[in-house]
Amino acid sequence: MPIANCFISPSCPLGKGNLVDIWANHSAQSSEHMTVNFIESKAQFGNEYFVMANLYLPSVWSSASISSIQIGLSKSLAEYFNITIDQVQVITSIVSSGMVVEDGQEIKW
Repeated sequence: MPIANCFISPSCPLGKGNLVDIWANHSAQSSEHMTVNFIESKAQFGNEYFVMANLYLPSVWSSASISSIQIGLSKSLAEYFNITIDQVQVITSIVSSGMVVEDGQEIKW
């Protein structure tokens, strides 16, 4: 269940490649349950980033896995958009068991 909702700046270059495969490679994790959503940002004020990602991860993951997948996402977004890593921000939220519903059922881990 790694889910990344990425806000893309209007000035961000176009991406190239399969982002989920790039992310799986950089994070050394399976791509099986990864999801990436792109949301076009109409405007951005203050600190500017080409990509700002909100990453959701299950609480069952170890600290090492969390670190690997969030850093992997940052690197993969920079590679996908061919931008520098300082133009990417990732904020990770940990989701507790039972706080996800799929197919009308709460998911427990």
